[in-house]
Amino acid sequence: MSVVAPGRRAAFPPIGRLRVSSLSGGKKSGFVSLNLTPMVDMFTILVVFLIQLFKASGEVELSSRITVPRSLASQPLEGETGTVVQVSTELMLLDSQPFTTEEMGSELDIPIPGMVTRLTVIREQNEKIFGRDPTKPYDGVLIIQADVKTDFRTVRRIIASANGAGWAKMKFVTQPMAKAGAEAAAE
Repeated sequence: MSVVAPGRRAAFPPIGRLRVSSLSGGKKSGFVSLNLTPMVDMFTILVVFLIQLFKASGEVELSSRITVPRSLASQPLEGETGTVVQVSTELMLLDSQPFTTEEMGSELDIPIPGMVTRLTVIREQNEKIFGRDPTKPYDGVLIIQADVKTDFRTVRRIIASANGAGWAKMKFVTQPMAKAGAEAAAE
């Protein structure tokens, strides 16, 4: 048997065929197929994410059971996100979770015991996630939606509960009053 110098061999048949193809001349073809299903899935997820992000920036959803007061000095809550307290004569919700009668305490308790506990837990979780400068007060925002018919003592209890839990920033949801209508009503 004679000794022969090894020649060029393909690793497997498709590569060998690509190298010796008379049409492509040994080059790769320029045709590339796209699989559209993963791309459509990715864009769908991206659109849903952007819609949720847009919805969460600065919009506070009003409950149909709450009629917020009108104000001349109202300003839009631009870019404000925070913990939402909804109060009416029948219910009190913190981030859409109702309070039990044990959490409400008696009417003589100025801060609401259950609200102080829940707000403290929310504050501590946010501090763990986002960190906090110990020289500055907690910068979370408590957004209060109080019904027009709600007694001010209840609102005062909410403010005292927020202060007891370490929350300093509070904003009240109001509807803007038309200035022309307000001037006519004042006359």
